Amino acid sequence: CGQTNLPLVDAGMNELLTTGYVSNRVRQNMASVLAKDLTLDWRLGAEFYQLCLEDHCVAANFGNWIYFSGVGGDPKSRHFRTVSQAARYDPDNGSYVRKWVGGLRDCDDVEAVLRPWDFREDWGVPIVSPETQLTWQDREKLEKTGRISDLRTC
Repeated sequence: CGQTNLPLVDAGMNELLTTGYVSNRVRQNMASVLAKDLTLDWRLGAEFYQLCLEDHCVAANFGNWIYFSGVGGDPKSRHFRTVSQAARYDPDNGSYVRKWVGGLRDCDDVEAVLRPWDFREDWGVPIVSPETQLTWQDREKLEKTGRISDLRTC
């Protein structure tokens, strides 16, 4: 299952491999790491999703990957910052990540769910630099307050 050590991406991989489904927001974050951070060919992700998705549709799947990777008719750069995305779109104190990443299920600090590498010695090094997974606003907030989230506990 997910072994990037980026909680939102690993949660998405675990959900996809377990259920055959994953939300569009999480799909986009997973695609961002593959295509933008790891600079792998987007077709690898599209083909992998084709094998895993229960609701697979060739046109939608490949269309989304083309759109996200920026190789289609809309070549905009879409690089998602997965830690910042998790802080914004996992609104129930990291409940999505905690559900799908076993090592974070009993975590009582939402900040440790967002950035476990800063809180747990047993958490591996993320596959890409964690700093690349923060928006500049969140990076600035982290530097000033030591936190990204305004919440204290899960």
